[in-house]
Amino acid sequence: MKLSGISKQPARQASPAGQGLPARLPSEARRPGALSGRPSEAGRLIVASFLIFSCFLLTGCLPKKNEEGQLPQQATPVPTKPLEQSIGERPYVNLVPTADGHWINLEVTGIQQGTKSIDYELVYFAGDLVNKVERGVAGSVDLKGEKSISRKILFGSESCTVKCKYRYDENVSEGSLTLKVHKENSTDKYESAYRLQKGSEGKEGLTTGDGNFKFVANNLSSNAYFLTISTLGVPSLLPGVIAANPYGIFPAVNSKGMVSFKTTEQTAKIYFWNNNKWEELDSSFADGWVTAPVAKTGVFALVK
Repeated sequence: MKLSGISKQPARQASPAGQGLPARLPSEARRPGALSGRPSEAGRLIVASFLIFSCFLLTGCLPKKNEEGQLPQQATPVPTKPLEQSIGERPYVNLVPTADGHWINLEVTGIQQGTKSIDYELVYFAGDLVNKVERGVAGSVDLKGEKSISRKILFGSESCTVKCKYRYDENVSEGSLTLKVHKENSTDKYESAYRLQKGSEGKEGLTTGDGNFKFVANNLSSNAYFLTISTLGVPSLLPGVIAANPYGIFPAVNSKGMVSFKTTEQTAKIYFWNNNKWEELDSSFADGWVTAPVAKTGVFALVK
């Protein structure tokens, strides 16, 4: 994630009192049959126009100007491009939980040249199934040519006077990340769901819950936290055409398992990012899923 052709029009000057209204004759000089005290048709139109214009001024219906006296500019929505066309333009997102699961590190890289600012909003759900609550953290970062940003975000609240005190939200399980990327003449909006799970859940599968990706492993540390999210973009160009949203499982740890993408592309291959280049995995297709064995968690992409 502007209005053009807006020109400033000078406001019409109000007529001096009585100008444009028919002159009224003194009472002793009125013509026989003249209507006393009743304005003409032209007078009524002028009065009505004045009242309408006053309403606009008082209610703020007219476009507001900024401090320089210019009309404000707004970003023009840009139609969403297909994934295979926009993958090289998208920001690349890592969302890494701390060992205790109370914080996450948001990292956004691959920011395109000309980006003016990025708004982020992280929504999460905490509590048990009966008392689940929704909370969120939002912020905005102005850019001056930076290609990456990072933020440490707390699942809870903090109070800092002499020393910071933290209140942690318990049982955080899932949520969503929204990015608005503001450029000179447009704004691109990206959204991605995520899930925060413990390693013990790896036996059934680490996933975002969207039904399109999963990682199954039996030997993950039971109490360690893992976060699964679509990374939106990719860290480097892929060796083919992307066939599905890329996914990341953070943090990256050594663990043998099986990674799977739901797809109709029977010849598609899964690639793993080893922090230097893409590695093709030994992929196979069955029952609507492309699956491959892996040696560690990290970032995966499906290529056709």
